[in-house]
Amino acid sequence: MFEQMRRNAKAIFWVVAIVFIVSMGIGGIAGIFTPQPFLAKIADQKITYTQYKDMLQRAYGKYAEENPDKEIDDAAMTQINNDTFKQLKDEILLAEQITKYKIKVTDNDILEKFHNPGDDIKQIPDFQTDGVFDNQKYEDALMNNDQFAQYLEANYRNSLPYEKLYSRIKSEVVVSMDDVKDDYIKKNNKADARVIFFDPKKVENVEATDEELQVYYDEHKEDYKRDPARKYKYVKITLEASEADINTAKNRIDEVSKQVTLGNFAELAEEYSEDTSAADGGDLGWFGHGKMVKEFDEMVFKMGVNTISKPLKSQFGWHIIYKRETRKTEAGDDEVLASHILIKAEPSQETKDKLSFVAYDLFDLSEKVGIDSAAASMKYEAKETREFFADATFISGIGKDPALVEFAFKNKVGKMPDPVLQQDGGYIVAQISYKVGEHYQDFEEVKARIKRTVETEKKTAIVTARADSFAAAYPPAEYLEKAEAAGWEIVDAKEVTIDKSLPKVRLVEALNEAILALEPEQYTGLIKNDNGAYIAYVTARTNPDMAKFEEEKESLLNTLQESKENEHLNEWYRDMIDKAEVIDNRHIYFPNI
Repeated sequence: MFEQMRRNAKAIFWVVAIVFIVSMGIGGIAGIFTPQPFLAKIADQKITYTQYKDMLQRAYGKYAEENPDKEIDDAAMTQINNDTFKQLKDEILLAEQITKYKIKVTDNDILEKFHNPGDDIKQIPDFQTDGVFDNQKYEDALMNNDQFAQYLEANYRNSLPYEKLYSRIKSEVVVSMDDVKDDYIKKNNKADARVIFFDPKKVENVEATDEELQVYYDEHKEDYKRDPARKYKYVKITLEASEADINTAKNRIDEVSKQVTLGNFAELAEEYSEDTSAADGGDLGWFGHGKMVKEFDEMVFKMGVNTISKPLKSQFGWHIIYKRETRKTEAGDDEVLASHILIKAEPSQETKDKLSFVAYDLFDLSEKVGIDSAAASMKYEAKETREFFADATFISGIGKDPALVEFAFKNKVGKMPDPVLQQDGGYIVAQISYKVGEHYQDFEEVKARIKRTVETEKKTAIVTARADSFAAAYPPAEYLEKAEAAGWEIVDAKEVTIDKSLPKVRLVEALNEAILALEPEQYTGLIKNDNGAYIAYVTARTNPDMAKFEEEKESLLNTLQESKENEHLNEWYRDMIDKAEVIDNRHIYFPNI
């Protein structure tokens, strides 16, 4: 029984090999001699690499235990790392809140939990008789199994502060019976309607002049006010296999080619191929022209059936192809059934090291002559990012790198951060190229966006005028027929409530309110907003059953109270996270993050 409790809690008492963590972390022996910043700072609490590494060891161990048949690939490692950091952040921030709210756990609190176990305890088979929780069995276990009692006490002392904190936050919400009544009416006051939608998108051939765009920009200039911003000029240095790497792969495929026969192809594919098809003996299934890369496609369709190709090079590496069968599709197209062995031409460690030297050579030269000149002299192209702000998490062209954002706002134009190792093994060499304080976006920069806005406004004005003419031209009884004949959209809206978003129309509260004010077979007046104009015909009405409300109001009160409490708790949590001061330097130690 106690072992089951331990399994449920996922307590992990072993860790994976230290080399696994180190392989993800700081690269190269140079890191030993270079002072490294703290890994993170959360609410004034600094987290060192060593502290975090220990947490990751436990997390990887837990993942390996729960997923014994899964490989911990790069994607899994990144996810585990992010989940671990989130858990760490939550623990620190919630501990701060527990202190702020002066949450204490007393011995009486622990005893209360012992006397009133939760469902996690009640559902343990050892504590049930005929499928029902048996309190006597539970109390006997507490009295006779010290390990179980100690486990529960430790678990309660750990979890109760959080439970009391959450209860404290939830207690800030008080739902009255009037609130329940309003909510019930809001949810049960319904109507079905057919809505004539005068959609601005139906208006064609509307163009905004440059003069109109300039006027709009001048009148709305405050909308284009921006915080201080920076830009980088940068060079991406891509990691690619060298000629030596390609030749190494060629030598390997040549050795396989000497051994391969029709009889052992699948066996050698399983042993040597570096493609996902290796597990299936290299089987690629049936495919037609154009499904494979050009070199592969040309070779496989000119080969004879039951033949094996010489090594063939493509962008993915070196292939040996075994063409097994051919057929015609119903449309008369050729298809082949083939297998292959792939040896990838991947960059060696020597190639990676050389790329590092190239990156630092470009960095050194850029510091002397500027990144534009340095890039040109070394046959690279320097590009410039778009503006980014101090709270940015992503830089256009470069990607997610909070450290580069921070560097840009702490240094002058022309300064350069150290070359940044990318997740794909390449490098970014960057130089601050632009610095500006509070400013307005340039007209040309926002012109396209303004054009869409102005043209939409003009279309809305046109369609609203047409809607006015339509409403004046016909009696309401003819609205639906005439609208359909004129090509206006007619939307069937079911169970409309005051806050329901209608298909295509979206949420127009004035429209919903007008619909709910009518009885069946009545029309609303013409309703307009920035997205068009509307007339609705009510086909059915459902009024709130207040007698039913009286019968159910107590349970409805409990349900709404719980819903509002959880909603408030979630808002409180999001607010806590948003306001938290967090510095995340994991990218320095884990380049793949």
